Amino acid sequence: MGVTERRGAGAKLRDVPVEERTTKADRCSQHPGSASVGSCDGCGRALCLACAIPVRGLVLGSECLGQVLGEDAPTEEPVVPRRVGPAAVAFAAAVLATLPPWTTIGRGSGAFGAWSTSPRWSLLAAVAAAAGLLIEIVLGRLDTGAIAPRAVAMALGLAVVAGSVIAWFRPPFPADPLVTPWIAAAAGAVAAAFAAADLRRYAGQRG
Repeated sequence: MGVTERRGAGAKLRDVPVEERTTKADRCSQHPGSASVGSCDGCGRALCLACAIPVRGLVLGSECLGQVLGEDAPTEEPVVPRRVGPAAVAFAAAVLATLPPWTTIGRGSGAFGAWSTSPRWSLLAAVAAAAGLLIEIVLGRLDTGAIAPRAVAMALGLAVVAGSVIAWFRPPFPADPLVTPWIAAAAGAVAAAFAAADLRRYAGQRG
């Protein structure tokens, strides 16, 4: 091969990324797409820059780190998945109960029966159910141990019960009530019970 050919081959090699020029033995055992920068002093496997952990003058992989450090090895804290609690489910059921008719005739006899523009007790139940659901969703996503929002959630659950029961006993004249307010009241009672349980649990943790 002439000098010109060798120079041309060298130029082509320089154009190829380093990762593509390495052989299989020069690649990380965990990440074959990454070039190896060394080998683990514990087991000898090839390590890339992301896998190599310098410790006490050694280069180790994550598998051998615990054997060298023993009790000093950092432990990963378990990830607690954020959840939507049972109180949120109960508030959602209460919100759903506000969507069908609440009375036989009048404004409450159509869809969104509890969401009347006229001042009614059913509107209190509907607004309290929606606000309680919002609070419980936020609490579940933030995974916070705040006590005040849970006390508010419990109060909103009781407001759903009160508004629903009074709306059934005192429907707007001349309409008759349907069974829907009792469904909302039951859901509100369950939501208040779960919110109260959460309140006691987090208050006990602080105490």
